[in-house]
Amino acid sequence: MPASASAPIAADPAVSIVVLNYNYGRFVAAAIESALAQTAPGCEVIVVDNGSTDDSAEVIARYADRVRVVRQPVNIGQGQGYNLGIAAARGQWIVWLDADDLLDPDAIATCLAAADDHTAKVQYALRLIDAEGRPLGGTMPYLSHHGDVVPIIRRLGHYAGPPGSGNLYRLRAVAPYFPVDPKDWPICTDTVPFLTAPFHGRVVHVERPLGSYRLHRKPADRDAPGYRGNYSGSVGQEVRLVVDSRERTLELLRQRSGFCIDAPALMLPTHVRHRITSWRWARESHPFPEDSAESLWALMRASLQHCPGYGEAQRAALLAWAAGALFLPAPMAGAVMNGAQPLREALDRWRRRSIS
Repeated sequence: MPASASAPIAADPAVSIVVLNYNYGRFVAAAIESALAQTAPGCEVIVVDNGSTDDSAEVIARYADRVRVVRQPVNIGQGQGYNLGIAAARGQWIVWLDADDLLDPDAIATCLAAADDHTAKVQYALRLIDAEGRPLGGTMPYLSHHGDVVPIIRRLGHYAGPPGSGNLYRLRAVAPYFPVDPKDWPICTDTVPFLTAPFHGRVVHVERPLGSYRLHRKPADRDAPGYRGNYSGSVGQEVRLVVDSRERTLELLRQRSGFCIDAPALMLPTHVRHRITSWRWARESHPFPEDSAESLWALMRASLQHCPGYGEAQRAALLAWAAGALFLPAPMAGAVMNGAQPLREALDRWRRRSIS
């Protein structure tokens, strides 16, 4: 069955805010409210419901006179949500806002003020909140690259930046890469605009956070120590998805725009960290059987050498983390991955055993 859309709300919008929803009835109202609250004039709000089976339809219906609603009767993956959103968008700029995330009221106005004619994307950090919307402290991401990031993509296959809701794209910079095949993009579709936009202009970074990113997993619930963020399956599956989505996007870039990027041998240090966590913590489900402690250590060293943005102390800290996670005995390695306090406790236990 084809998707259905409600009637347009406003003419000639400057910005399209596409709220992507699947079974987030408990969160989607807050996301819509944050989009409608933008101080920038000329924003249209489009809500794409990708086959929800909860009460999302009833919640979204409350906003039918202020938003445009597009419904996919059956969920066929995140890629279709992105397809429907960009097909409905009429603005010169677009942001895909996940239905569990939020925008600050001045987010769009601040981004537009920072952009110029050469800008393909404006990005901003997101504050971390829990499932109930309470502040967790800190922001995501830790590091963001900006300016001409194409050389970084060519070396590392990626660049550092915020998750999907933290990016406002110039529509013409990302439109050539849609629609995507939903079968290829059940998840991680935010990689497509994230990696392709920089080939059509510069990335501008706004220093202060302009929204909120909801973490659904409590620390005790995560199946991998030291892994911060949402993921749908195991950490090994997440590591595989990152690599696969990168490769598929680089192929889209070649097919649709003629930009050829050789398969990079390196990764972002953050991605290497996740790969190390998967290999050491859940070896039985690790997706790269060729990995070893020595090869992952070499990968981290090379990635840090080629990734801009890290100071000497930060590089040393990441290398120390990698060495501990890869080469220490399992209990101490787990403590390293969890952070400083568990490491101190593990070292104390080890010293007591050594003395006795």
